[in-house]
Amino acid sequence: MSNLGLLIALVIIVPVVIVVIFLVIYFVYLKTRRQPEQTLTRSMALVQDAMIEERERSASLAAEQIEEMVKKELDQHPDLADVKLDFGSVPDGTIDIWVDGEQYDNPEDIPDERIRDAIKKAVDTFNA
Repeated sequence: MSNLGLLIALVIIVPVVIVVIFLVIYFVYLKTRRQPEQTLTRSMALVQDAMIEERERSASLAAEQIEEMVKKELDQHPDLADVKLDFGSVPDGTIDIWVDGEQYDNPEDIPDERIRDAIKKAVDTFNA
């Protein structure tokens, strides 16, 4: 190969190799860089877990959050899997609890002790 051919090859190959190396480094950097962590505030966490389902009674965000916590607790009992649970907010600020279509003003009136305990545990966790 003549000197001119060698010079032309170097002028073309060297920049291409440099660009390829740069791109590889850049893509490795993009792949390995840490994403900024998002810090959930307590309020954001409450909103994230609260689920308003179709045909539910109107309830405050706090009531919805506690309801979801109770449902998660009840999931540990296979025989309670079909229990229909719904919390509704009352204008005076209290919560109505509906279990399988029956309305309760006080959790202590609910016949199943496991449901009462799940509600107490959820309220205690929520207020912690």
